[in-house]
Amino acid sequence: MDKHKLIVDSVVVRFGDKTVLSGGYITSETGMVTGLLGRNGAGKSCMFRALMGGLRVENVMVSMDEKPVDLQVIGRFIRYLPQGRLLPESISLHRAFELYGVNYWSFVNRFPKYSRFYDSYIWELSGGEARLVELYLILLSEAPFYILDEPFSQIDPVSIESVQELIRERSKDHGIIVTDHNYEAISSVADSLFVIADGYTNQVHSREDLVRHGYLR
Repeated sequence: MDKHKLIVDSVVVRFGDKTVLSGGYITSETGMVTGLLGRNGAGKSCMFRALMGGLRVENVMVSMDEKPVDLQVIGRFIRYLPQGRLLPESISLHRAFELYGVNYWSFVNRFPKYSRFYDSYIWELSGGEARLVELYLILLSEAPFYILDEPFSQIDPVSIESVQELIRERSKDHGIIVTDHNYEAISSVADSLFVIADGYTNQVHSREDLVRHGYLR
């Protein structure tokens, strides 16, 4: 796949008198994993929703390869795993894989226990099991970039290692942005780190930066 660079800049998010983001920023390149950190309410999910058109905001600028991107067609370039549920509970697993154009049995080869879930519906799975399905569907969809909001949420520790391996594999030809409260899971897979603090995105060069911006003590 060709090399691409995504830049999300000048994100301003306000709710009434409360300013969540004054200068939200994130960048991603194919071949890399970018980690985004921030305390609860810092604005990580707001920035992603603004980027994907799910939240009306005061300002957001997006470019790919130095060309502006119309948010109405952002889905052509970015696949997005939201913080909440992606798939409706009434859909069967095999139908979900068909709709996303992803091979179910390749998924089973990586996560064997799902061999018995082919005809199951999302509502029949645990929260962690459903989350793993959604994460896999996003990462195996074709797009230059992936945004993963809380991908490790509810996933058991054994599967987290497999998810990290999958993210590394897919990042060879794609750009991946990941945010999660599991700092260790993100830091071990990310090539670069950013942290949102006081409404602005800051690049992280060392653990001391995270302490200075109030993310770690």
